[in-house]
Amino acid sequence: MKLLVEYQSNYVKLALPKGRFMLSTANLLQEIALGFKDYNDKTRQYRLRSRRFPCLSAKIFQEKDIPTQVAIGNYDLGICGSDWVEELLVRYPTSALVRISSLDYGEGSVYAAASHQAEIFCPGESLAEKSNWHIVSEYPNLAQAFALNLRMKTFKIFPVWGAAEVYPPDSADMAILWAKNEDDIVAQGLVPLSELLPVTAILIANREYFENKDLSQILNCFSPKLTSRPTPHEGWYKDKFLSPDP
Repeated sequence: MKLLVEYQSNYVKLALPKGRFMLSTANLLQEIALGFKDYNDKTRQYRLRSRRFPCLSAKIFQEKDIPTQVAIGNYDLGICGSDWVEELLVRYPTSALVRISSLDYGEGSVYAAASHQAEIFCPGESLAEKSNWHIVSEYPNLAQAFALNLRMKTFKIFPVWGAAEVYPPDSADMAILWAKNEDDIVAQGLVPLSELLPVTAILIANREYFENKDLSQILNCFSPKLTSRPTPHEGWYKDKFLSPDP
C-alpha cells in the first residue's frame, strides 16, 4: 500500500494539444526527450505513456480544453496557447492555474476586427455611442472583457467554434479572433482594429500540484526551453483594451 501511495504521489499527467501547435510541441518533446514518440499529427492514440519515465503519461486534447483540465486538477501540467489560458483566467481569475513559462514557439495574436461596412477604424471610435453590438468569437470571455472595458452600452456575445471571420457583417458587427497577423485578417475581408493579445505556447501547472507535488524531474527536462518572454499579468486586459473618454 505504501508503494502504491508513493507511486500515485509521484505520477505526473501531462495535457498535450492537437491542432496548430501539435507539430511544434512534438518537436519540443523530442528535443527534451520526454519519451512520447507516438505524439504526432498522424497518431490515432489520445492516451500516451512515456517510454523514458514510468511515472509520466499524457493525453491529447483540443487546445482550448487544456487550461480547464489543468485548473480542475485532472492534469498536473499542460501545454497550450496563451490565448486559451487568458480566456479562462479573465473570467475565473482565482482558478488554480500557474503560468510556469512561455515556450520558444508560437505565432499570431488575438485581434478585434470588423467588416468594412461597420465603418469602424479604431476600437475607441464611437463604440460607446452605438447600442446593440453583436460580437462573435471563439473567446467569449475575452470578448466580454473587451466590450466592458470599451464601455459599450449594450452588446451580445455569440460564442462559436472556429471561423468567427465569416460572421461579419451579416450576422455580427465585430469578431474577436486569432490570426497570424493583420494581413491575414485583411485577406479575410475584415478591418483589424486592435491587437489584444500576442499568442505563444505556454507551459502551465495546477497550482496545488505545483506547490505540493514533486514535478522537478519533468520540469528539469523543460528548463532549457523555458523563455524569459513575459506572460500577461492579472488584469492585463484593462491596460490593453483602451476605453474611450467618458
